[in-house]
Amino acid sequence: MKNAVWKNHKSSYALMLLCSYALFLLCPPAGVRAAELPKTAKLVPPGTVLLVNVEDFGRLKTMFEKTSLFKLYKDPAMKAFVEDFKTKWQEKVRESDNELAGIVKDAATLPRGRAAIAVVLDEKTEDTKEPPVVLITEWGENTGRIKEMVEQIVTKGVEEKDARRQTEDYRGIGITSVTGKSSGALSYCFIDDCLIVSANLETLKFVIAQAKGASSPTLADDDDYNATLRAVGPSGEGRIDIYVNIKQIIKTATAQDEAGKIKQIITNLGLDNVTSFGFSIDAGGGPGGTTSGKALLKIDGAKKGICKLLEVESAAVNVPPFVPSSASALSFVNLNISKAFDELVKILSSFSPQIAMMANMPLAPPSAQGEPPLTLKAGIIDHLGSQIIVTQSMDESAGGTSPAVVQPDSLVALAVSDRSALEKTLLYIHSNLIAPGKPDARRELLGHTIYLVELGGMLPGFGPAARPPMQAPLATGAPSMPKLAFTVTDTHLIFAGEDAVEQAIRTLSSGGGESVASTKWFARAKSSIPSAVGLAGLQDIAASGEFIWSALHKMNKPAQGGAMIPAGILPQGLSLTGTDLFDFSLLPEFEAVKKYFGSSASYGVARQDGFFFEFKYLNPQ
Repeated sequence: MKNAVWKNHKSSYALMLLCSYALFLLCPPAGVRAAELPKTAKLVPPGTVLLVNVEDFGRLKTMFEKTSLFKLYKDPAMKAFVEDFKTKWQEKVRESDNELAGIVKDAATLPRGRAAIAVVLDEKTEDTKEPPVVLITEWGENTGRIKEMVEQIVTKGVEEKDARRQTEDYRGIGITSVTGKSSGALSYCFIDDCLIVSANLETLKFVIAQAKGASSPTLADDDDYNATLRAVGPSGEGRIDIYVNIKQIIKTATAQDEAGKIKQIITNLGLDNVTSFGFSIDAGGGPGGTTSGKALLKIDGAKKGICKLLEVESAAVNVPPFVPSSASALSFVNLNISKAFDELVKILSSFSPQIAMMANMPLAPPSAQGEPPLTLKAGIIDHLGSQIIVTQSMDESAGGTSPAVVQPDSLVALAVSDRSALEKTLLYIHSNLIAPGKPDARRELLGHTIYLVELGGMLPGFGPAARPPMQAPLATGAPSMPKLAFTVTDTHLIFAGEDAVEQAIRTLSSGGGESVASTKWFARAKSSIPSAVGLAGLQDIAASGEFIWSALHKMNKPAQGGAMIPAGILPQGLSLTGTDLFDFSLLPEFEAVKKYFGSSASYGVARQDGFFFEFKYLNPQ
């Protein structure tokens, strides 16, 4: 019933909330400030599960303008592309009846002053249908203008959307609540130059009380909050601080679960002592406008379950000789694979012993010579080491047979502790399970065996036999199923495309050619992280940027069928939805903007208090 009410009534107050949020996009930085309120964490309840806070948006804007991304946006070579996008966006806004979009369209700058958003889940919000969100923004000398705009929006809601307005005084502060025709209320108030908005009146009153000097417990009194924020660095005026109160989320979820199923799942996964996650972003605050960030997943006590499974071991970042010099992205994970597998079996056992038993099912019966049955653990896992490497290469040949298909060469390598034992197992599995009766699926090369894997024949619906006789073949521009292969060297089990595996073997046999470790970008990225880490990611943004840039150019050329970009080479979370707003043919040649593309480096380590991470975007030199 609660969900039905939420779905039926969310539009009205969601629009009001978003309009209020949009207000902080509308005013230029203020030079005069009223008396400062306490820090944001001292204003919000201890039940806050998410806090995103910027102490000074003006400072953030100034720092962002030092970044390569902003300089790319402002480069004259990008003017045609940018202006075309702005024109299409404004036209789309004019065609829509979305008031919020119209407001945001006219936003010119961000304000100077605090801007924060918090989500609160406690006993006062768990039974309400309104989103438990609090928005806090500071406006300085533009407060009068903001009040006028808020009044205009509220008046329009009352007159045109049958909303109802109520006012009340609380601790000397006037609160206005606007209730939609069939929805909950959105409440707001001004304290000096600070606009505070919330869909929950009690939460708004809590913030007001704290601003007026109340001494109730707040998020700032939480030891985990303070420890987490200290770990990711001292708060800066232009920094973005993000805090996730995991223990409060778990507490809220388990409190509403009378059967105890959620608590059991959390315990089985070993997440019951994971307390919080903190993340800070310093945009353009480093040398030369470098952007960096730090994060901590805080754990109270010993790591268990998933956290123990993923407990990486710090070691030096060394590139194996088979990694080609053309590699533009490398990831290293120093994980004891055997220990991780044992922990996985424990987790599965806590849910279902029957499922855990499947992990130890024999892959082959006992041999005629009296050898025990072949199992995944004894035959493969126990012969692997403590390193996983993933690389991507942006070769000219990576596009495959079609120039419209963008597909980088990827390689995965697992460290090996016993080559002969592992190869014996893999030979049996390949001959009997992967490619039975296909001796041509294996071949020898320079003392190594290359095992071919036909994915089209293993996955339902992809093999030629699975296609109906009259069905048309795949479109010319569509990527074909890759030809995968694997081989075992003295140090690693390598998975990649057939050509990449062959090249790795030839590189090893020749004593190693030019290595990616000798390239300038790799040396610079590696030098920016500690010498010993649990995991690391190093990327040549210039190489991958050129690859994507070329593909984007082709997206507006129907004759070429449109370029296809696999998600793996796009930044996480980025999609090309809404590409009708972009005319990528207006992009300049990559050489004109290459100067804005540098490299990136990130790493993680397992610590006594959890997992610590840091990333850096290194501007080009």
